[in-house]
Amino acid sequence: MSLNPFELRFKLLEMSTDFLESQAVKQQELAYEAWNLAKEQGNATMEFWKSLQPATYSVEDIKKKAEELYEFVDKNDKR
Repeated sequence: MSLNPFELRFKLLEMSTDFLESQAVKQQELAYEAWNLAKEQGNATMEFWKSLQPATYSVEDIKKKAEELYEFVDKNDKR
């Protein structure tokens, strides 16, 4: 099945969003683990909690990731 250019762009944006969302979830899980460990050790502070919070991704991040994915498609398409 071949995608037209619009479908391809949409699919790449969708894949990029899914990838970044997955990364954010993993980072949040690690933050909770680090926070729980800090609580057990008595080192839990608001400053530490804030430092653990992952940066949110932006539309620009999604577009950048989509461009990375497209480079792979484009490079393999030219072979």
